[in-house]
Amino acid sequence: MRAMTNNRTLCAARVLSVAAATAVLSGCATRPPYAGNLPDASSPGSSSHSVGFIDGAQASFSDEVSRDLVRQTRKLIELKARDYLVGSDDVLDISIFEWEMSEETKTLDFRVAESGVISLPVIGVLGVAGKTVQEIHKTIESELRERGVFQNPRVSVSVKEFRSQRIAVIGAVTLPGDYAIHQNVSTLMDMLTMAGGPDAGAGQRIYVLRQGEGSTDPLRIVVDMEELFDQGAFEMNPVLQGGDIVYVPRAPLVYVYGNVRQPGGFALRRSMRIVEALALAGGLAPNADRRNCFLVRRKQGSPSAEKVVHVDVRAIERGKAPNFFLSEGDVLHVPESSTRMVFSELWNAVRGIFTFTYRLDSSG
Repeated sequence: MRAMTNNRTLCAARVLSVAAATAVLSGCATRPPYAGNLPDASSPGSSSHSVGFIDGAQASFSDEVSRDLVRQTRKLIELKARDYLVGSDDVLDISIFEWEMSEETKTLDFRVAESGVISLPVIGVLGVAGKTVQEIHKTIESELRERGVFQNPRVSVSVKEFRSQRIAVIGAVTLPGDYAIHQNVSTLMDMLTMAGGPDAGAGQRIYVLRQGEGSTDPLRIVVDMEELFDQGAFEMNPVLQGGDIVYVPRAPLVYVYGNVRQPGGFALRRSMRIVEALALAGGLAPNADRRNCFLVRRKQGSPSAEKVVHVDVRAIERGKAPNFFLSEGDVLHVPESSTRMVFSELWNAVRGIFTFTYRLDSSG
């Protein structure tokens, strides 16, 4: 019986040795799927170590047109320190003390009409749009004196409800909504603060939409969030007016799947590279083929066209290959190592042989 056991052990060892050698040889020639679409390593600049299909991260999401538009809005910042200019739909709280003393009337609320006027007792229609509270106060007093109602009227005017200057903040923010501002103008940072700031799923672009003069198409200002907040580039903090819309889109995704610990889609940051994406996916699984990963990217302007690039993660980790920057929609696939798979299957087979042999010995 022991002779039979020794023979089976020797046989298993020989099978393991031959199979391992075969696996190594076959592994050297292993190519990931899409192999036919990979760059030709024989052509200049097309190897996995020098693929020119992505050279670096985008410097900024704010283009030059947007930067010029932001500079133009910054000229309006002085309006922020000026007294509020009343506009249509604002609600004014007006008191005339002499009337209250004679009990003829009490404090009244007046909503400013779309035409910019209110209608007061005795005085009648009064234009208030574009005026400060102090200017409206003086106008009412002057009208009362000129009409002979009171020689020395005492008037109080305040804004009870701010409604004319409204800015919408929508998208990936904590508290999206339509916000009324209590100043003539606001800023992008102020409005994002009112909305609770960008949420966890926000991307790095912020869009400010403003109705252009003499055009049905709104002006679009693109602000790089990282540049504004992280780098403190306050010159990229546009001044906003009533009617503007702030839109914070959700972050685009990149995808990591295959033999990683936590495959899925991950929010893309401007400076994200291959290694960072793998880290978000929990790292490589034990059976991953780190030498034959590949990256699939859709070509801009042609969603059906794809480009596939061979990625040697092991070489990247050793500093012998570029750690590519990623773009929206990139898909990184980590295949299973054929060598590890063969060894695993053989080990299970050999372990079964040893288990069977042990049982025979025990029964003997």
